[in-house]
Amino acid sequence: MGQTEKDFSLREKKYAKTKMALANAFIGRLQTTRFTDISIKEVCESVEVSEGTFFNYFPQKIDVALYYKQIVGLKISYQVKQNAGKMSAKKLIQFTFDIIAKEVDQPYLFYEFISLFTAEKKRPGEVELAPAEKFYANPDYEGIEDIPVQSLEDTFFSILKEAKRNGELKSDVKLEEAVLALMAILVGVPLAIDIADFGRLKEYYRAQVSLVWTALEAQ
Repeated sequence: MGQTEKDFSLREKKYAKTKMALANAFIGRLQTTRFTDISIKEVCESVEVSEGTFFNYFPQKIDVALYYKQIVGLKISYQVKQNAGKMSAKKLIQFTFDIIAKEVDQPYLFYEFISLFTAEKKRPGEVELAPAEKFYANPDYEGIEDIPVQSLEDTFFSILKEAKRNGELKSDVKLEEAVLALMAILVGVPLAIDIADFGRLKEYYRAQVSLVWTALEAQ
């Protein structure tokens, strides 16, 4: 049984709600405005907090993007965990990509994230989410405050490892290389398709996953 709103202190509630409101306001602008052009002042005015408050929550602008990435990662981690053992590995991976396609249905947001993390010249880091933040990000997901955020690489690795153990994959499949192929699909497909085709991202993802799976699965 997960926690309920009453299980959090007033301070935890206020912190989580304010941080989420700032992140949502920022990400909402990122769908139409370049990251570098987003005004922190305007974000703060929309949430009715001071700029100092913003930087108390997010010391650097990029921290908002990292926070949002973790929120999406949390949702994926939760749903994959809920369905693990109920689907074949192939279907679970397709299911994971279906969630991703739904979360990145805004092409400009996706492009800005790729551009932002590329400009950093390093893999994006991780940020910790407090239980109250997990709860308020996804209040309809019972018990989500107890779920650790797993990177997509680790999610794919875990699914493939289990698939290899139970005979769904060829015995000579190198898991790290298979994960790399899936991550290439994740990033490469949205960059390869026309922006007008973003509404078919789920379909494109499924087609590419099927191609990769054909090379991996045991006959």
